[in-house]
Amino acid sequence: MGANIYPQDVAHGLYEGNPMAGLVEGFCLALDAGGDLEARPVVHVQLRKGTALSAVESDRLAKACQYGVLRHLAATSRDFVQSVAEDPSAGEIAIRLHAYGSGPFDGNSAIENGYLIRGGGEAEA
Repeated sequence: MGANIYPQDVAHGLYEGNPMAGLVEGFCLALDAGGDLEARPVVHVQLRKGTALSAVESDRLAKACQYGVLRHLAATSRDFVQSVAEDPSAGEIAIRLHAYGSGPFDGNSAIENGYLIRGGGEAEA
């Protein structure tokens, strides 16, 4: 819906007030094209080295991260708030957890500045 999502805002959302933030090593942003041909933002979260989570813990961490990012964006980005008002699906920001050094963090991926997967630019909602 045209609202830019910046890495600094995502970082605030992931870490501020998140009781599980100590499990997060880092993150990067990407866009995933859905079946409806709409691109949706995805926050890939890398867990700290040696962290192993149960399915329940993974779900809890993903939900805490998602809630924090949405809360921060709603509080700081008028563009994001307007996008969600126009289309509630613009607030669908996926969180994908990855073990340390896996997924987009595997060392072979092209992550620019530690935040963005090459080719994605800023994520848009």
